[in-house]
Amino acid sequence: MDIGAMSMAMNQASLQSVVSVSVMKMAMNSEKVAAVQVTDMMSNMAVDTSKGTNIDVRA
Repeated sequence: MDIGAMSMAMNQASLQSVVSVSVMKMAMNSEKVAAVQVTDMMSNMAVDTSKGTNIDVRA
């Protein structure tokens, strides 16, 4: 393999690595936004204090 072909292959591998990291960062950011939205939604929900105080148990 000559130097030019090896250089092109190394640059292509480097570019693929950079693109993969960028896509992963975007995915992590969207997951973080979704998690924040879920926690905001849960904090805005009204809590019914009569729910969950009694447990029906049958044998």
